[in-house]
Amino acid sequence: MPRRPDHVDPPDPPLSDGTVTLRPMRESDLPGLMEEGRDETTRRWVNVPIPYTEKHAREELTQLMGSWDDPTAPLAFTITECGSDEYRGVILLSTERPPGIVEVAYGVHPAARRRGLVTRAIRLVSPWAFEALGAARLEGRTDPENIASQRALERAGFTREGLERGSRSVQGVRKDMICWSLLPSDLG
Repeated sequence: MPRRPDHVDPPDPPLSDGTVTLRPMRESDLPGLMEEGRDETTRRWVNVPIPYTEKHAREELTQLMGSWDDPTAPLAFTITECGSDEYRGVILLSTERPPGIVEVAYGVHPAARRRGLVTRAIRLVSPWAFEALGAARLEGRTDPENIASQRALERAGFTREGLERGSRSVQGVRKDMICWSLLPSDLG
């Protein structure tokens, strides 16, 4: 099965369900990305430098904005709410897995948590990833203690597969992760 195409165009028009819109990252996302990166809850689950400075946020944003032209980079979508272009989070699609497998990762701005926006974003991006990236399987990973992340994947239709012992390092500590999957036939 082929890896991601060398060039992938962002969906035009952007993916939307009338509540959430997914668009490519922009310079205007910097303040939201910085707030998310400095958040204590984000740092618990995600590898961000501590302290997370504006320089770190700018470097990350530059990388994410260029993801559409770099076949080795995860594709990055900004999560926004319809009627607002304000950063509410990010969805990443990584093809650096065995061919045909795309890993879904996400981050949520503190002001956007517990509102179902990530679940909606995952539901929007999944069919697109199967079609545009030729994925045969989507995977997500969650810390066993990150109940909110597990609920988001489950509500988006992903199936919990099992515990991967010590499979990730988060803030320098080896952590277990729960693997979740979605197949095209799961989209119903």
